[in-house]
Order: sequence, then C-alpha cells, then structure tokens
Amino acid sequence: MFKTNLSIFVYGTLKRGEPNNGVMNDETKGSCSFIGNGRTVNKFPLIIATDYNIPFCLNKPNIGHRINGEIYSIDEKMLNFLDEFESHPQLYVRRKEQIEMDSGEITTAWIYMLDRWNPSLLENASDFLNNYSSTGGHGRLYVARWAYSFSNFIKKKD
Repeated sequence: MFKTNLSIFVYGTLKRGEPNNGVMNDETKGSCSFIGNGRTVNKFPLIIATDYNIPFCLNKPNIGHRINGEIYSIDEKMLNFLDEFESHPQLYVRRKEQIEMDSGEITTAWIYMLDRWNPSLLENASDFLNNYSSTGGHGRLYVARWAYSFSNFIKKKD
C-alpha cells in the first residue's frame, strides 16, 4: 500500500458498494487505497435530493448528524480527478474536516460539501441522514450522473 498525505472522506456514491465506487479503483484516474471507516467529528446535514436522488452534505456545521463514510489515501492525480468528478468548485467545495476512525483515532481528510444551494433543493429532500445507501429504506434510488446537470442545484453567488 502506498502512503500519501492526501486523505479523502467519501459519504455517498463513491463508497464501496455504491454506484460510483468504480472510479476509486480505476488506476487511470490515479492511485487510491482504502484506509478505513469513520465518521465526521462535527454534525452536518446529509440529504438525498433532486429528481436524481443525489446525496448532498450541506456545509452547515452542528446541524444534522455525524456522517458515516470511508477514508481513502489518494495521490494528486486522483484528487484532481475527484475535483472534476464532483464539479469542484462549481458545485461541491472541497474542504478539510476532522474524521473519527472506527479505531477512535482522529484524522483530517478532504470532504466535498455544498456551500450554497437553491432553497428549492430542500423542498423534497430526505430527512437528515447519518449514513447514505443508494438502495436504502428511503426509497430514493440514485440516478446515474450522466443524466443530469448540476447547474439547477446551486445558488448563484450574490
């Protein structure tokens, strides 16, 4: 296993067993190694929203739940790919957050969050979640990312 100082925390469709996890294992995108499971130290609202049932972590600390996810060690090439994949900074913003590993160790990792959104995003959103599953009891099956445009979800800068 390679070791880098770049860690990424994923909570949605990039997790193992989820629809977009394949990109995490695609060596043409960069190097990526699963480190372990963990959850955010701070609480955040994690919702499923839009007609496409996309998981969004909203950058509203101390609201919602501690979010469960996975931590990966990645290289710069994979980070650049994930920035493009997550439409950073146009949609999601990548920021560092403290993550508590299942072992109890606290580490810091990058996470993608929404900093701004249209109020309509919340109108038909799920309740706040602590763990995302594309096939969970919420009944909101994820729609493949090629089927939608992100421009409808974000609030324009004032």
